[in-house]
Amino acid sequence: MLSLSMQRDHIVTQRNEPKAVQIGKVPEILAPAGGRAQFFAALNAGADAVYLGLKEFNARGRAENFSIEDLEELVPLAKDQGMKVLVTLNILLKDIEFDRLIERLSQLQWVGIHAVIIQDLGVARIVRDYFPSLRMHASTQMAVHNVHGVRQAKAMGFQRVVVARELTIQELKLIHKELAETPVEIEAFCHGSLCYSYSGLCFFSGAEDARSGNRGECAYTCRKPYKILNEPGHGFLFSMKDLNSNQDLERLVEAQVDTLKIEGRKKDAQYVATVVGMYRKRLNEIFGRNTAPQDRSYMRDFKKDMAFSFHRDTTSFFMNGRYHENVIDLSNPTHRGLEVGKVSQVKGRQVVFDTMEPIERFDGLRIDPVAATFHAKPQHGSQVQGHMGEATRKYENKICQFSVRDMYINGKKAPRGQKRQRLTISLPDEVPLPKVGDPIFKTRSNELKRVTEALAKPREARLMALKEIDLDIFADSHDGETTLRFKAHLRGQELATHQFSWPAERPKKAATLEDDLKRSLSLFGDFNLHANLSVEGDLNWFLPRSQVKRLKQDLGTVIQKGIETYTRRSIQGGRLAMSRQRSSLPPALDESYTVKIDRMEYMDFLVQYKLDTGFSPAEIIFEPKRAFLSGKPQDLMKELWLKAQHLGTTLRLAIPTVLRAWDEAVVKRYVSAYWELGGRAFDLGNVGAKSALQAWGYETSDMVSDFTLYSLNTAAVEELGALGLKRVCLSVEDDETSIMTKLQSWPEIGVQAEVILYKDTPLFIAEACSLTALHHGCPTAKVCGYRTLEVENDEGEQFLIAHESCKSIVYGKQAYSISHYRERLQAAGVGCFRIDFLTRPYDQKGFTNVLNSCLTGSKVADSHAANYSRELL
Repeated sequence: MLSLSMQRDHIVTQRNEPKAVQIGKVPEILAPAGGRAQFFAALNAGADAVYLGLKEFNARGRAENFSIEDLEELVPLAKDQGMKVLVTLNILLKDIEFDRLIERLSQLQWVGIHAVIIQDLGVARIVRDYFPSLRMHASTQMAVHNVHGVRQAKAMGFQRVVVARELTIQELKLIHKELAETPVEIEAFCHGSLCYSYSGLCFFSGAEDARSGNRGECAYTCRKPYKILNEPGHGFLFSMKDLNSNQDLERLVEAQVDTLKIEGRKKDAQYVATVVGMYRKRLNEIFGRNTAPQDRSYMRDFKKDMAFSFHRDTTSFFMNGRYHENVIDLSNPTHRGLEVGKVSQVKGRQVVFDTMEPIERFDGLRIDPVAATFHAKPQHGSQVQGHMGEATRKYENKICQFSVRDMYINGKKAPRGQKRQRLTISLPDEVPLPKVGDPIFKTRSNELKRVTEALAKPREARLMALKEIDLDIFADSHDGETTLRFKAHLRGQELATHQFSWPAERPKKAATLEDDLKRSLSLFGDFNLHANLSVEGDLNWFLPRSQVKRLKQDLGTVIQKGIETYTRRSIQGGRLAMSRQRSSLPPALDESYTVKIDRMEYMDFLVQYKLDTGFSPAEIIFEPKRAFLSGKPQDLMKELWLKAQHLGTTLRLAIPTVLRAWDEAVVKRYVSAYWELGGRAFDLGNVGAKSALQAWGYETSDMVSDFTLYSLNTAAVEELGALGLKRVCLSVEDDETSIMTKLQSWPEIGVQAEVILYKDTPLFIAEACSLTALHHGCPTAKVCGYRTLEVENDEGEQFLIAHESCKSIVYGKQAYSISHYRERLQAAGVGCFRIDFLTRPYDQKGFTNVLNSCLTGSKVADSHAANYSRELL
């Protein structure tokens, strides 16, 4: 095994290379750390920062993760090497979990971490109000995808926003330009696995088996194979290629991105070291110097190393433009490696091939079938190659992959083979036999493993876990005494004050009082004041050594008491915030209904329903979608407005959950037309929607939320109330116990609770397009016709992929419905119910049947209740 010092022989500083043109500031490299090995791999490979999760409250619950005690050990080591540590709290929480969260926050504020990464608006509220020393970063799980979302996150106290992976470089540049006067840091993903759906807007895992991706329990349903039912085809329809922006890094630098984020808290140390090394090397080339903190970088052929670290085929995603390339891999959902040859002979359970790369014992190999599979019209004509069984075997890893044990050259056993040598390798009994001509891939490198083990080796030296606080000192003299006034604080939050005096005495040497104090107090007890100690005032006085010991004892006692008081106050304040001014909602004596639609003909259905039954909803929410509308927005909105008046109901306009640059102009025209008619009521689906309305010049106090502005806990309800919303829609992922807990301690702030009785849960909301993958490139709207694909997985579950103006919405064959629980919800205090008809096409009969079931409190036929009657994990 190579030692770390041997690896350091390969370190390059590049100080003697020609300096490149400076095109902007050097962005940070933020690396994932799912465990200790990954932490040290990131540290030694040159990362500026790592992000990691605690044993709870993070979106990678199945990673190794870290305890508070781990952080007390590792954060000082990181800081000593100039590396920051960020902690992920990036899931949605239930009310019953806040006690534990508050306890963890009280510990985190003293560990010295750089920031916490947050998705839940309720968590953000508690951190901002009661743990203000903790810097907040908005997680990509918040689905911030435009300048409006960034601006709103900044207003809510976030100092950095991790933007959606789907953003183009042009959009990133626009965000930087628009927010130049109100700076907020922008963090963008540069590498790693991609979700088919916008992060934070995936409900597939939660709806299917209660394992919510918003709660760190993703079941990776996007990696499964699916068969297309309404036309030829099958494959991994939602399995994204991996993001690799290495070749586009200069453009990200030009976009003034502050931080480059690497995905992968479930990846191993080899992956972390390789990806950090690859991006550090590229930054060094761009800037013509070593950009790593404390020159922590090393040199290898990272492109080749990447082939031996878990990754799928790669894509630049939308960085260079929407649908610039095919971003879905229909054929392969997992790591393939570097092709090293083709099977030339199969002899019993041995394969013979000529290797194009060195092979040694314990390297990993994979042999794939030669046939291309899992495609459809028009890419491969009417003959669809392969079958679902092959796809299932790939998904379950029932393929010919193994670690090399026995290898022969010219009939003799050998520990390694070189390029262009003919090798004979024995296959394990459990793997299927390949065929002549099948390609062979090297998936793991034993040599790279040794390098990584050296890089990831934990440091033996342990540094003391210190509380980093700020200390301001003011010195003056009066009546023959020198007096020091101390103020200790934690990132601006006052901890303690103290006053210390001794007989005044002028110094006999050149040393000043400032030097004496900084030398004596920069480090004592478990306080680290080295970089945070300021001394002002009359400093021409002498501090006798005899006074130093007493000063440190007195000051240490005062600061320790201040820390204990501050911690206790933070905990008590946070817990009180979760219980004050709350009580059970009284039973709702009357119910009101909101109907949400996205097609004009549904208004006619409602008019007919009123003629037949006398019923009309209290509100109609209309979400404009180009895929379903034709005509001028002014004409369409006027028609909707008149029909709403005829029904005697309020017309509310929805700002869509996803509002990209190409969507904004269209939605803005509908808002303008609605406003001219006197409309002032809006339904918000994203944290940036309110900011968008303000930017367009529309100020209103009549705002409600859709369920994608999550209110899984009452702290989030309060935060939405503070944003001016008068009604919040509870999540379709939530379970009955969690909902009833909220209703029994509902904030007394005038915010109503709304529950969705019926909806097609958008299992995926995506910019990625399966039709583009099937056609091997965007076929254009004339060819694809925005048609809906009907698909089925191996378990026989059926789903639909709707294409709405180049957005993909995946929903189940069965809709979500809890209409038969309506009376129970009314008894718990819910008086407002939503019936949602988005995405799925309805005829008059189907529309009427859903309304009948919801209004009578009966179960909608052929529907499911998702997690309502089971526990949301």
